[in-house]
Amino acid sequence: MKKLAAALLTIALLLTTGCSGNTNKETGNVIARHSEDEDGLYYGKQGDTMRNEFFDFIVEDVKLTDSFGGYTAKEGMRLLCVTVKEVNTFGEALPMFDQDFVLTWESTEELFYPLVNLDDKSVMPEEFELAKGKSATYKLVFEVPAEEPEFLLIYLEEFDNDETGDMFVVTLTPDAQ
Repeated sequence: MKKLAAALLTIALLLTTGCSGNTNKETGNVIARHSEDEDGLYYGKQGDTMRNEFFDFIVEDVKLTDSFGGYTAKEGMRLLCVTVKEVNTFGEALPMFDQDFVLTWESTEELFYPLVNLDDKSVMPEEFELAKGKSATYKLVFEVPAEEPEFLLIYLEEFDNDETGDMFVVTLTPDAQ
């Protein structure tokens, strides 16, 4: 269900544009729902605070490299390393998952999950707990085509009742390393 909802919403986001936010000098824009009348699809860029029902996340850094954490990209591919800071704004500890985030780009309709089992402590664990009011900063690593200049990192709110909420899309334009 998660993949289907994300795929459908990805197609929608590629066909639409828009942004909602308030300027914040420390972190860029704060991108969040301001009323029930909004469409639930929010766009941001590196440095913007993406505020969802459970936590804030900020893409702090984006780099392309050929190898990371003991993994070397396949021929014609690079590794996209996305540094994400997550801050728990919910009223209790939250289970967090690296697969809450997916990546896509213009030349594909597929969604890609982060690589797992990399040998680097800075990589986001597959699952971890984020205590109330605390933050964590980790890297998400994706294998991407070397020729792609821009990517979309997507987070879709999912609730315990299997319903989905708002979708947050961060445009990534990496620097090569």
